[in-house]
Amino acid sequence: MICVWCQQQFQPVIDLKALLTWRPLPAPALCAICTTRLTPIAGPSCPACGRQQATTSVCYDCERWQTEPLKNHAVFQYDAGMKAYMQQYKFQGDYALRLALQAPLRQALRQQAYDVLVPIPIDQQTWLTRGFNQVTGWLSGQPFQQALTVKHAHKEQPQSAKTREQRLVTPQPFALVPQAADLLRGQRVLLLDDVYTTGRTLRHAAQQIYFGGAKAVTSLTLAR
Repeated sequence: MICVWCQQQFQPVIDLKALLTWRPLPAPALCAICTTRLTPIAGPSCPACGRQQATTSVCYDCERWQTEPLKNHAVFQYDAGMKAYMQQYKFQGDYALRLALQAPLRQALRQQAYDVLVPIPIDQQTWLTRGFNQVTGWLSGQPFQQALTVKHAHKEQPQSAKTREQRLVTPQPFALVPQAADLLRGQRVLLLDDVYTTGRTLRHAAQQIYFGGAKAVTSLTLAR
């Protein structure tokens, strides 16, 4: 097999439990070395944003969001390995790398309680330059609804290039699609995004989802 990240051939490790299921064995997208480049969040974490830490108390960043509560679960730490992955997948447009995190995301979604999955959208300029939404690229077989759209066709500056202070004062970038109320009314909505940094983007999205009549809004990110 060929690893989608390093492009090296590898032989997948098959354990006895997998063999005894008598089902087709899943084909891993990453070799063992590239798998270890990503660090799953394990152990104590902030109950509000999902950041891994020494305790289960609310972290300092989330204490500053007390007026805008939003519970987020994250799958991986946003460390050097994840930054390298995002650089190649998201910013360099290596669409094949979507396969690397489809299985971990699928597993994380099974652990969430929700009725409607809503991925964070990208703006029109990003569609023209990158050609895909990095968030929906991870979804394989999971139904979702495009309930949100970006208000402006072009963002003056990408979120990744902003400081924390600039992110926190970012105006509302999202609007509900015309049929959103029919999709969201009375539903438990799970927002899906790539990286939780300050939480500003997710809170903007949650605000609009509540306007659409959702009963509850939580979020899931690949990294924190």
